[in-house]
Amino acid sequence: MLRRFFITVIALSAFSIMSVACAGGGGDIEPADSYESLSAALEAAGMKVGEQVENNFLFAGLFTVPGIEMTASGQDILAFEFATEEEAAGQAALVSPDGYGIGLKYINWVDTPQFFLNGKMIVVYDGSQSLVTDTLITAMGERFAGESPDGA
Repeated sequence: MLRRFFITVIALSAFSIMSVACAGGGGDIEPADSYESLSAALEAAGMKVGEQVENNFLFAGLFTVPGIEMTASGQDILAFEFATEEEAAGQAALVSPDGYGIGLKYINWVDTPQFFLNGKMIVVYDGSQSLVTDTLITAMGERFAGESPDGA
């Protein structure tokens, strides 16, 4: 009888651990319209969010604000937070439908760029990890430029 009890406890413990591990971050993904809420959304999806550093070099000058570079589970993400929603929408209008042109600038992305706009924030993801893409769609809304790396 005692042996059956211990086997049941061990089985339930293992099931609980597996349930938590498979659930990712376990949190709800809230809309992202700031650097902080973007980090929170990525973490809620179970990603490890790295340091946020101001974008002063490679992608500086894409938009009217410098933005930040951040990593989420090893994937690079660019984020630009504007003073107003109108400024963000105006800057988003400069992006070509395929995401390779911004105003008069042409960017030779490594992968297929994906651009997201929510409120006063534009996020650019130049990668193909579905967890990142799905989280950005949930937090930011559908992409306004670029396309899914799988062509969908």
